[in-house]
Amino acid sequence: MNSEDLIGKWKITRLMTYPDGSPKGTMQGMGQFDLYEGNQLLYQEQLWHETEKENILFATKFYRYHFLEDSIAIYFYQEENNRLFMTLPKDDLRGQSFCKEDSYTLIWDWVNEDRFLTRYKTVGPKKNYVIESEFSR
Repeated sequence: MNSEDLIGKWKITRLMTYPDGSPKGTMQGMGQFDLYEGNQLLYQEQLWHETEKENILFATKFYRYHFLEDSIAIYFYQEENNRLFMTLPKDDLRGQSFCKEDSYTLIWDWVNEDRFLTRYKTVGPKKNYVIESEFSR
């Protein structure tokens, strides 16, 4: 994957489930990748989140994607001191990150140039769910 593959706006549909498959919540909205500096992209997503208790929340999140020769380093942007979140090998697009006692495992699959899927498994003392997202142009 190259930075050019991501640039632009993406429609996002996200489903959060518990390990048994029961629903935890859904999210819908937009994400956008823009050129930042050199071989980096700035990613912003704005989503409406409907929780399992039918509460509706608005969420915004920013990340910085740094494209290296063999990998992509994903950093939090303007939060957590721009801390590294995860590094993905370009030839595999799978990674894992640890934050205190929580573990985040990501699988990223391209369907075609206009659609990709991500799947996070999140496990920790107070977390145990899967987040599946579909991004489409």
